[in-house]
Amino acid sequence: MKTLPVPDKRDPGPGLATLVAEGPLVRVKMPVIGEMPFVTTHAACEMLLKDDTLFSTDVVNGRNRRIAWFLRLMPRNVRVMTENMLQKDGEEHRRLRKIVDAAFRRKAVETWTPRIEALAAGLLNDWAASEDGDFVRHVARPLPLAVICEILGLSEADRPNFTRWMAAFSQTDSIWALPRVYASLTRINQYLMARFEERRRESGDDLISVLVHAAEDGDRLTDDEVLAMLGLLFIAGHETTTHIISNSVLTLLNNPSELDRLQADPALEGTAMDELLRHVSAVETTKPRYFLRDTEFLGEPFTRGQAIMAHLAAANRDPEMFDDPDRVDLGRKPNRHLAFGGGPHFCLGAWLAKAELAAVLQLLWKRWPDVALAVSQDDLHWTGQAGIRALRTLPLTPSPLGGM
Repeated sequence: MKTLPVPDKRDPGPGLATLVAEGPLVRVKMPVIGEMPFVTTHAACEMLLKDDTLFSTDVVNGRNRRIAWFLRLMPRNVRVMTENMLQKDGEEHRRLRKIVDAAFRRKAVETWTPRIEALAAGLLNDWAASEDGDFVRHVARPLPLAVICEILGLSEADRPNFTRWMAAFSQTDSIWALPRVYASLTRINQYLMARFEERRRESGDDLISVLVHAAEDGDRLTDDEVLAMLGLLFIAGHETTTHIISNSVLTLLNNPSELDRLQADPALEGTAMDELLRHVSAVETTKPRYFLRDTEFLGEPFTRGQAIMAHLAAANRDPEMFDDPDRVDLGRKPNRHLAFGGGPHFCLGAWLAKAELAAVLQLLWKRWPDVALAVSQDDLHWTGQAGIRALRTLPLTPSPLGGM
């Protein structure tokens, strides 16, 4: 099993091609984590994601003592957030997911579309009027947070606090950022617990009301389970969608012929969303899975509890699945990308992320058709965050022929 470096964030294509060519099983030197075995081809990633008889996302079920010991040492505020449904298997995972699944299905998300578009329009106005023109700061980061806050029924007056608290999670590429993350988690937990008590006294139609009153087979969710659920929505739903939006805008700017094609044919929107998700692969890797028994996998021996991860970005550039995988083709069909993972843990917020991305792309080029980068490509900076392809900033200039 070869050991390979992490692909370059600025231009991941060559590194991803190497991962696929040397796959399906390689080791990658990850920041902070160290060396980790990865599956890299599309077929191998699907095998890993779908097989819940061999792989567990729950470190307890996987009996990885080193990771379990590390988790026990975490402060309670952090540990609670790590015990979300992404870390659960089987019936426990299905129980938790069933409670929130309806709120994020396509039909439910479609009812939110007008509000998502209104929020995006307001933020785009803020961006166009800003001095720095940073699309991440003014649009890509606040939009997913505003949408989640509305779904949860949180006060608009409280959103500046959430924006400040959530900013800590975008700077986790250094161990020195951990105290700030812990402080933010503490404030988020305290705030949410207060909202739980309010909804118990006076319920509404928001998701917090649904969760604090939800009962599955007669058992109510504990406060810790609700906190873990909301923590997952905030951290995964906010951070990943931010990078999907900003990277997609940059990808279209770098592929003007495909952008012209999309503008000339709005019917391409559906395939365009999937192609941008595939090509961008903002979530580059999955969380670890743990072997449930001693076995041989893809020709290599593994022991129970050993961790392994799927490299989604590599799988999304697999030439066995995608013709000319480095090319952006907004009409690509079929497109079985793994940007949202797969199997039982397929991303709950997939339809919501697509709706937010679509709203931004539709409104941005409709009102500012000549939007352009305000700096050179060499002046764009990417975070060193493991498993995420994230722009720190994206300075853009609005069109001189733009709208209001």
